[in-house]
Amino acid sequence: MNSTVNKQVYPERDQLTAIYSHPYTQTFLTFVTVGLICAYGAYWIPKKRPAGPFGLPIIGNTLQVPNLCTWQWFEKMALKYGPVAWFRIMGENVLLLSDPNDAEELLAKRANNYSARKFSIYATHYRSNNRRLLLLSDGLEFRRQRAMFKLMFRPEALHAYQWRQDQQIKKLLFDMITKPEEYAVNLTRFTSGLIMGIVYGTPVEGREEDLNAIIKSNKSFNLDGLPGMHWVDTFPWMEKLPDALAPWRQTAIQKHKEEADLFTRLALEVKERTKDINNEECFLSKAWEAQEKSGLDDLSIAYLGGSAFEAGTFVSACVLHCFMLACVNWPNFVERAQKELDDVLGDSPPSWTDRANLPYMSAVVKEALRWVPVTPLAFPHMATKDDSFKGYEIPTGTLIFPSVWNMHRDPDNFSNPRVFEPERYYQATPEGKLDPEFSFVDGHWSFGFGRRECPGNYVAGQILWGAIANLLWAFKISKAKDDKGIDVDVDPDTVPWRAGVNVEPEVFPISIIARSAKHADHIQMAWARRE
Repeated sequence: MNSTVNKQVYPERDQLTAIYSHPYTQTFLTFVTVGLICAYGAYWIPKKRPAGPFGLPIIGNTLQVPNLCTWQWFEKMALKYGPVAWFRIMGENVLLLSDPNDAEELLAKRANNYSARKFSIYATHYRSNNRRLLLLSDGLEFRRQRAMFKLMFRPEALHAYQWRQDQQIKKLLFDMITKPEEYAVNLTRFTSGLIMGIVYGTPVEGREEDLNAIIKSNKSFNLDGLPGMHWVDTFPWMEKLPDALAPWRQTAIQKHKEEADLFTRLALEVKERTKDINNEECFLSKAWEAQEKSGLDDLSIAYLGGSAFEAGTFVSACVLHCFMLACVNWPNFVERAQKELDDVLGDSPPSWTDRANLPYMSAVVKEALRWVPVTPLAFPHMATKDDSFKGYEIPTGTLIFPSVWNMHRDPDNFSNPRVFEPERYYQATPEGKLDPEFSFVDGHWSFGFGRRECPGNYVAGQILWGAIANLLWAFKISKAKDDKGIDVDVDPDTVPWRAGVNVEPEVFPISIIARSAKHADHIQMAWARRE
């Protein structure tokens, strides 16, 4: 998908590009580069590194890496240099892995050496006060938070959240039938409302201000969390600058204060409700009950809730948005999925208990996870000690980028990888039931690797199945038509993307209408009769 991207401003990197584009700068750098290469050739061209593009002294390949849609540039680099490629970005060694076997070897089998994160002065320290799970290195705080996540989102615990999903699905269908032009907003509202209930145990109605504040904070972090986004992480000495010369510091501190106050207030509300024996359980109520055993302090529990909301809301919404893009481009799978629904359920909408009878639907959901991995470069792991791999040296501190995008686009891993083809995951028994061995987690790499694998992968599968199955049951999802009644094509290879840690397409033309008057009536009545 060689696409454009919406215009977002990265002023620090744009200024650097302008400086290096000046003719005098280029002339000066030519002489400096030649001199440095002659004097320090052995340093700039290491003998035991994988192949990769040649870079400039000091800044390496920084100017070659695009500000946005980096995963697409890395795809080109993998095609040119192979599945293991090497870069230097502002003094950092970067190893790009495009083969899942290599990623499994380093990030899973050698997890003791490759589970750390690079410490970000901006995002980890100032923005998150060393509490955000995604950014934590492989230490005590990370292990405590991850253990709590896995406990709360283990597969056998998911039934406790099912009724919340059923309620939010009713709202999603109602929103889609009444405001189809706001389909992207509807998807985010669905995932955020559901995760609000799962994490904090409260309905989204009446909490719109809190919900919008969390969404705003998480969208901001989606950019702040990008590696290399802030100069202070490249030049640590900038942390010593006074506030007058480091406005970024106060910006990060203010962002932290706003989100920490919000996360803490919501978490303490849950803590207060746990005193009521009739209180309904939620993610954070269980975390408070296990606080003494877990060793997590109040701020860590507050950020645990924020991290759960962050991951559950935006990753799921991005997958659903990409799924809608697939619907308008490959109508055949939509028709087959709807036939399965009609044959098995008649006029009734699907529920999680129907999953065993709908094997093709599970294949659709799994293909949605593969087709566009919405965290295309995962998040970089870091080597904590020197290592060697395939005859190459990997120094301490090297950042490891597992390109899930490249893995999912490799024809050696998937035939017709750019095509949305659920049949590749279809697993059914001779009786037409879903294979008991079927899992949303295996057969792709969207949930990451090793100790950094997403701890909420099972709940993500359940959320996506419920939403996708009901959207396909309820609506004809197809290409929009222009004023002359001609289909409006939306090419996945050219659609603009919203970029950040997670990616999704910009809003595109689409037609979403009820499959029949009976379906429309059911949607309206289900919402009117909601409990």
